[in-house]
Amino acid sequence: MAIDIAIKQKGLFKKKITLDMIKSLLRDQMVLGERDSNSAYVFYELKSEDIDNVNIVVQNPNHYGRGFIIYTKGKELCTSLNVPTTNQDVNDFFDFVQKACTHFKVDSFTMYEERQIKVNDLESQRQETAAWNIDYLSNQVKELHENGLLFIVFGVNNPIYIPASILEQWSKETPENLEAIFSSYLHLKQSEDLYYMKPTFYQKNQDILGAYTLTETVDSIVAKQAFVPPITSGLPDGIEPNIWNLGIVRFPDNAEPTIDYIPYNTFLEKIKDLNLEEYDQKHWILRNPSKNFLERLLE
Repeated sequence: MAIDIAIKQKGLFKKKITLDMIKSLLRDQMVLGERDSNSAYVFYELKSEDIDNVNIVVQNPNHYGRGFIIYTKGKELCTSLNVPTTNQDVNDFFDFVQKACTHFKVDSFTMYEERQIKVNDLESQRQETAAWNIDYLSNQVKELHENGLLFIVFGVNNPIYIPASILEQWSKETPENLEAIFSSYLHLKQSEDLYYMKPTFYQKNQDILGAYTLTETVDSIVAKQAFVPPITSGLPDGIEPNIWNLGIVRFPDNAEPTIDYIPYNTFLEKIKDLNLEEYDQKHWILRNPSKNFLERLLE
């Protein structure tokens, strides 16, 4: 679920919306990025100035929550906030809307494609959204817990699969306390510099291949079992890889990087006794995969 807002320019001579313009409407510390396509919905920094048909993800490095998205429709500037989210994300989102309205010298914006909100009412709308979001988060946690389901949160950096044991604890919290706990949890999970090992998919003859990549010395979030990410994989419904591999990237002395492949199940078998730290319900953290460690995987 998302809260969608559009800021429509007035007059005959509408401004072209550029990346520099968008940056000017955000606080200096904000980082702009994109999501990977057809995989796990992982953040990477924006490199191109061409923002046509790009969903720009806004990341606040002081608070790794869920962020928000900016995109254009012709000369309209649009923004979207996925919920449930954190209070800081709500504030960042409406701060951008306020600055965009000021920049375009408009006195209103459009919410959910049809509801007109006066800029003078923006602060009350922010407060209303924040209060609604807190209740929505609480209700969703309780519903997921009661039905024994995972809570999949697409964080600003990467997805997080929140386990049932945590949902059980959260379901006992007041809505206000839960928002603070949820906010801290997302920030903690995303603030460490870890590579999220997302799968990529290929077709070779009649086979569908899924592949993860593990790179020498790079602390990585690794899947406990190979799986197709829900919603974002790009694969047609019901289609799953019949072959799963792990690409192992090494850096030989004074040579180009090399990549070798092993079955993903072989990798899991070789790390099963390492007592790895859990990242979330579906992932562990594998720290500093050394050259010797990678060579042992290939034996």
